[in-house]
Amino acid sequence: MPVVSPDLMEETWESVAASSPEAIERMQKACGVKQEELTAFVLAYLSDLSNDALGLALWVHLVIRQAFVRGGERFKRIKPNKIERAWRENQILFAELWSSAEDDPFEGLVEREIAEPSVVRYIVDAMTETNPDDPIAISEEECRHAVQVLKTVSDCLHDAYRAR
Repeated sequence: MPVVSPDLMEETWESVAASSPEAIERMQKACGVKQEELTAFVLAYLSDLSNDALGLALWVHLVIRQAFVRGGERFKRIKPNKIERAWRENQILFAELWSSAEDDPFEGLVEREIAEPSVVRYIVDAMTETNPDDPIAISEEECRHAVQVLKTVSDCLHDAYRAR
């Protein structure tokens, strides 16, 4: 069962977008403190992206983490071996998606049975949306890589869920 509902996901990104710079900085610091290994994974695996792609992906990471936190649940610390396992599983999934004949492999991802459909829908929408008022230069390769990293984050947070 998903931790993050569609309504919670939407409320979270709207809330984060409306946050002050100070509040966003506090959220960013909390990411590093509460799930240090997961944040290190995100930074390491996104470090080769262009500035625009990196900034967007880190923003999406922050929103995802906040959505899980706002779900009101506690999470176990995520260990490196769990992150690596989730990454390997997603490498297989994404290789399958990218090699499929589908016109839009991102839609193929969203249509699959996944642990957190609302989170993955947000990831795909945020990374692929074009905004003429705030254009972001991001290549398809960077987008695909960032979506894979962020889905790995979602999977890890879902698996770390601990019922109260």
